Amino acid sequence: MRDIKVVVEEIRGFCDLPMRPGDFFTVSGGKLHLPDDGHICLWALGAMLPLLQLKQRDIREENDWVPTTDRISCPDPNGRVIFHIQPQPGVGEGDDDELTSPELPRRLIIDEERCRRCGTCAQACAAPAGRPKRQPRIWVDEPEDAPVVPVACRQCGNAPCIEACPNGALSKDPVTKAVLLDAERCTGCGHCRSQCRFQAIGADDAGRPVICDLCEGAPACVQVCPHGAIIYGFGRELG
Repeated sequence: MRDIKVVVEEIRGFCDLPMRPGDFFTVSGGKLHLPDDGHICLWALGAMLPLLQLKQRDIREENDWVPTTDRISCPDPNGRVIFHIQPQPGVGEGDDDELTSPELPRRLIIDEERCRRCGTCAQACAAPAGRPKRQPRIWVDEPEDAPVVPVACRQCGNAPCIEACPNGALSKDPVTKAVLLDAERCTGCGHCRSQCRFQAIGADDAGRPVICDLCEGAPACVQVCPHGAIIYGFGRELG
């Protein structure tokens, strides 16, 4: 098992213990170590314990959220103390490389707090550099007063859209893991769209699905977002 360090990264509310940014503790084997005069909130620790035990282990599974999750919030809705779980390099099996393993594909991640609904991402998606114009694979819902953000394919590990296609027209790119369409097999039946729980699949004039293809590994939307609200990577890269 690897050693880990847990650091208070920020406080988005009010903590009356108090915890302060920079406070930390470490976990080694089955022991929790606090610095001199350090302390940890019992309620926050209780919420973290299951994840801490998992983060000590080397997990490499594409469809598992544990390897790409390294922040956790205090359960107090008014406290919102954000803890950053940091595996320590050079200690334990697997060291610190599980988040860059080829078994863990990068995904589009949209930060709802940073998004300003400007639509720049959709414009770039419709005309990505060096590629012909097309129907956008990412879009911003209406109406303007709704608390929604750009909609794009989540690149589900077990993609219901692929399983729903009766003609085998959808598959995953072996490198990027983006869902790809074989237009010759597609009949425009719409089964894939009906199975997408995120409503992230559009349709062209022939009824064929329009799905984010990750721009072959260099998403145009990520490059142009003026607010840094779209990331092509892992969950740990938000914040």
